[in-house]
Amino acid sequence: MKRICITLILAASALLLAGCHGDLDRRIDELKEDVAALEAKVSSLNSSLNALSDLISALEKNDHIAGVTEFVSEGRKAYRVTFTSGSTLILTSGIDGVKPIVGVRYNEEYEAYYWTIQMGESGTPTWMTNSYGLRVRASGTVPRLKIEDGVWWYTFDGTSWNKCYWGPAQGEPGSSVFSSIDTSDPYYVLFCISEYNYFRMPTQKAFDELTQQCNSINEQFKTYTDLVENLNKDIFVSDVTAYEENGEKGYRFTLESGKVLTVRNGLSSRDSVLLSAKAYTDGKYYWVFRNRSDQPFEWLRYKGEMICVSYEDVTPHIGLVDSLGTIYFTVSYEGGETEMMRDKDGNAVAATGSVVLDFFTAADVSDPSRVSLTLTDGTVISIPRTREYAPEITELSLAANYVMPETSYKYHLLVFVKDTLSSKDVLSSYAAYQEAADIHFDAIAVDDGYVTDVAVVEFRTTKIDEGVEYNTIYDVRFHTGYADDWDLTRKFRIAMFLTWRSHSLMKVVEFDRRIPAEEVKLNKNKIELKAGASFTLTYSVDPGNTTDKPAWSTSDKTVATVSNKGVVTAVAPGTCTITLKVGKIEATCECKVVPET
Repeated sequence: MKRICITLILAASALLLAGCHGDLDRRIDELKEDVAALEAKVSSLNSSLNALSDLISALEKNDHIAGVTEFVSEGRKAYRVTFTSGSTLILTSGIDGVKPIVGVRYNEEYEAYYWTIQMGESGTPTWMTNSYGLRVRASGTVPRLKIEDGVWWYTFDGTSWNKCYWGPAQGEPGSSVFSSIDTSDPYYVLFCISEYNYFRMPTQKAFDELTQQCNSINEQFKTYTDLVENLNKDIFVSDVTAYEENGEKGYRFTLESGKVLTVRNGLSSRDSVLLSAKAYTDGKYYWVFRNRSDQPFEWLRYKGEMICVSYEDVTPHIGLVDSLGTIYFTVSYEGGETEMMRDKDGNAVAATGSVVLDFFTAADVSDPSRVSLTLTDGTVISIPRTREYAPEITELSLAANYVMPETSYKYHLLVFVKDTLSSKDVLSSYAAYQEAADIHFDAIAVDDGYVTDVAVVEFRTTKIDEGVEYNTIYDVRFHTGYADDWDLTRKFRIAMFLTWRSHSLMKVVEFDRRIPAEEVKLNKNKIELKAGASFTLTYSVDPGNTTDKPAWSTSDKTVATVSNKGVVTAVAPGTCTITLKVGKIEATCECKVVPET
């Protein structure tokens, strides 16, 4: 009986052991599958850490993002990030139970990114350290994670492992260090590790557009510098175009030189850097900037000094620098060092938006002859418009083509000027026209003598299709030089200048010089000739160097004729008068002709 019981017990035990062995095998197989899946997840996570390290390395090397392509990998959203260097990273988005969360955080003291680790979304990130207890930079060195004895471990050298004291490694480990990747901003890509742990990288688009804006600003610096040096002088507006962009309204003024000034009437608040100029207590203008239109202007400085807007000085150069994913504005001079543009508190100015050179705050284009621009400090300057039709001297009227020494002349030289203004309103007085057109007429004696006055003797207005035509007649009144200095070999010249808005037209008129005869005497006052006979009259003139020419004439050619050399020839019986005129002086001789006997 005892043997049977033992046999039964052994048989039962064998059956029991057989059943347990099958359950154990199944359990072992399931455990192997769990371990394999866990190892795959950890391996995938370690791959993601490699990608994160590569991302930080690109950030520190200022390698910008050229493009981000979204796709689906293993049922989850993924991104292919391409850099301007040509390298590519594959990143998977979405935390699905990763414990712990490995990330990076920027350390301001050392100005670099370092590895962090935290337990889940609600955990607090702490710095990961190496075997010496030192923080580890997130570029060039990548941690490795594993699960051992039910807890998480990490290492940087593969031999010294650090235990994570957050309890058992529960839940699925996942395969991504990123909770989300935001590509909605065309200028930056935002990489979120957890709710409060993220960093961003600029795209090449942001850097290229900002570089283009800076280049445009640097080209405009010279235009605005010239403008400051020549306010109300030699700058003219040839074209005015109204514009509206992104809710901003203003004007673009094309200068006569071809350069363009942009004036925005009322900037909207925006995230940008705005450069302008402002007068200082010394009366000079200095460059200023502000981060947004709702902030006050600050002086732009280089080497701690304010930058003066002066033609003699080298204009500043605005540039960019990428520092760990943030683009900052820089300022320099030609050949000088480049330094960060900083605000009054010493903080670097981030290039988070656009950069604009806006020298003026408002523009008034209601005057057809000029535009009025308001500077940043409230000063209003006036810039004349370029004429479509230039004034011209159309005609000269001379009373005579000669002048005499020591003589005053009026109405001897009249000048006709025509001008056309593109205006709807007629300027009825010469004074109003002169001010609006900024036109002046002047004259000087070139060699000797002097101009005593330039008088307006007639002013007429005519309405035409192009606007209003103005015709002015000027009388140039002058006095000639002394007779002792009267050089007969040269012309007497008067130069006339028609000037409008710093443009000039010069015209020169020439007169012959004259020395008038003061006294003329003939050798005979009376002569008697038989018909057919001849007699030569001679004369003397005072002064002997007179420029007046002798002119002979007879009162009756049927009685006697006279040649241009004073030869009198009797024609028929009778009487006549032979006259010699030199200038305005005359001398006469009575001539009697008798018949031949």
